[in-house]
Amino acid sequence: MSKGHGTDNKAGTLKGLRIRTLSLWIVVGTILISILIGDGIVNVMDRYQELAKMTKKYIMAEEAVMDMAVGSNYLTEQARLYAMTNESSHADAYFTEVDVTQRREKSLEKIEEHLPTDDTKALQMSKDALQLSNELMELEIHSMKLAAQSAGADLNKLSPKIQEYPLPKKEESYTDKEKSDLARQLVFGREYQDMKQQIEKKLSGVTEHVISICDTEQEKSEKAMKNALMRQILYTILVVALVMLSYAMIAALILRPIRIYVNCIKNNNFLEITGAYEFKYLAATYNNVYEMSLAQQNMLRQKAERDALTGLLNRQAFEQLKEQLHNVPKPIALLLIDVDVFKSINDTYGHDMGDQALIKVANLLASNFRRADYVIRIGGDEFAVIMEKIRADKEQIVSYKLDEINWALQHPQEKDFPKFSISVGVAFSEKGYHDDLFHQADQALYKAKENGRCGHTFYRPEKS
Repeated sequence: MSKGHGTDNKAGTLKGLRIRTLSLWIVVGTILISILIGDGIVNVMDRYQELAKMTKKYIMAEEAVMDMAVGSNYLTEQARLYAMTNESSHADAYFTEVDVTQRREKSLEKIEEHLPTDDTKALQMSKDALQLSNELMELEIHSMKLAAQSAGADLNKLSPKIQEYPLPKKEESYTDKEKSDLARQLVFGREYQDMKQQIEKKLSGVTEHVISICDTEQEKSEKAMKNALMRQILYTILVVALVMLSYAMIAALILRPIRIYVNCIKNNNFLEITGAYEFKYLAATYNNVYEMSLAQQNMLRQKAERDALTGLLNRQAFEQLKEQLHNVPKPIALLLIDVDVFKSINDTYGHDMGDQALIKVANLLASNFRRADYVIRIGGDEFAVIMEKIRADKEQIVSYKLDEINWALQHPQEKDFPKFSISVGVAFSEKGYHDDLFHQADQALYKAKENGRCGHTFYRPEKS
């Protein structure tokens, strides 16, 4: 990483042409044009919003008209199906639409909401259509009452409106077939069809009326917006001319430094001090901040790899070391270390003393092993040491170090400090870290504990 620039660039000593001075006359020149453009844009936006709002209302009104037609047709469909099949589900669906869904009534409310208050013609046609649809219900309920009796259906399971509908005395005496035929005639006959056509005609009239008004308003708005846009084109031409002139003047002072800064940032370099005064100041400030950031990142990286209590490398660093030393062509040794009966220290002397015991182990490990060795706290009372460039023929050296540490733990110099010890398992590898090395050291540690703790064991391959 290049360090050709840094904190030596003091912002207070920089000189150069200021962009503010250069752009002042550009601002003055654009204010007048901006006022004209702004006024034109406001007018266009107001007209557009008015048109969009009006169009939305008419579209929603048109959708409401369609919903009314759908609701009316749905009632017709269910009444006819019941007359033909005598299945109660159609009667249930019919009265669910009438009493719960109420698409027709809700559609009328939407039409009233979205049509202008002075548009009484479309609103009246919508009300007439709903009135006709309600009149059709008389025929439909009449039909369902006849169909239910002809099929011998249990009226108590049908809507109260069917139960309460009074049939003429003449029809009460009809045979089941005559009632069935009359039920179908009522919802398929000429009178019914005529009323359906009247409903459709009125709803079509509402739709045509809404579309006609919407087209008229759109034509007016289109003309007004076209005139406004023509004025905006003229203003835009003036702005483009001014921008081109401005671009020619500031390209060398702004665009070139930006390109240089982008390349510097991409390459993780300090910024070159160039361009207008503001850019020079920015580059100097950035370089100072960047340099401090690098130092902070190094500090944070060290903190992330260190155990907070002991200051040793932590488990995360251990995992990174295993990956780094995986199958490298050099000999290493792995030592796995457990503090013996650590729980009893915590239970007897308290957790503060337990922490002091861990710190003491960490300090002894760090002071007895080489500075090039990696001393790690894996977690809890578990430690590890990775020694590089050491072979199995150096077991005596490792044994000496571990004996020294256990002697120091058994003979504490501090007053009232508990005596304790460590157990260690050691495994060697000629070709860096490999998947079995940890298992081998762990096996050796297990044997050290079996042998009474306060000692160490070297891994020996089992002979077959």
